[in-house]
Amino acid sequence: MSYIDLIIKYLSGDLSREEATSFEKELESNKALREAFEAQSAAYELIGDQLQKRDQKAFRAKLQEAMSHDAPISDSRKAGFRSWWYIPPAVACSLAIFFIVLLSHPGNERILSRYHHPTKDPVILAYFQDTRGESEPGIAQYRQRNYKQSMELLSIRITQERDNKLILLYYLLSAMELDRQQEALVLVRVEHSSPMDPLDQSIYWYASLALIKSDRREAALEQLHPLTVHEGPYHSDAIKLEKVLLK
Repeated sequence: MSYIDLIIKYLSGDLSREEATSFEKELESNKALREAFEAQSAAYELIGDQLQKRDQKAFRAKLQEAMSHDAPISDSRKAGFRSWWYIPPAVACSLAIFFIVLLSHPGNERILSRYHHPTKDPVILAYFQDTRGESEPGIAQYRQRNYKQSMELLSIRITQERDNKLILLYYLLSAMELDRQQEALVLVRVEHSSPMDPLDQSIYWYASLALIKSDRREAALEQLHPLTVHEGPYHSDAIKLEKVLLK
């Protein structure tokens, strides 16, 4: 894979967590890659607003505007045609990035595809193996991907045990699968403690992702911040995600 291909995949959020980590480490030590990354990042930012809105018409207008300022060509060729090769390199690169991103998910969904992996989350898995996870019908329904039934069962438990954080966590996870995260977010009232226990951190993490799913990035940043200052299972990813949200 060439530098450009790799950089585009990184900027588009198409690298796995491990690949992205490896790329970032390589970026620190590889001067050529760093220079290429800086150039491609500038091109990516050039049409960042269009990429977020997936606004093809606005992008085409910007491209046409850039093409109207092509480098001058000789008189013998002016009457012929305007070649693609005279498009400024940054715009040409941006065009390539645009169509790659256009075929993928919108911005928030790309973030979720990279960071939302509860079935592989060691904290989630550990709590499921706990006797509470094995015996709780609502959690069992979540594990069987019966998210609606899971929410119904867990909502009853929440009314009975308002302080049961494990029930709240799985209620939030089920709600996200059904795009009903707002119903769960109103219940998230985790008290900030130091140090934060893994269950609190897990609720903070998935509440942050639920806010991103709801396109509430500022609220997600606020929810995410404690994880960036406390060591724990989400600390490293929280720092990376914060940087993404602040771009």
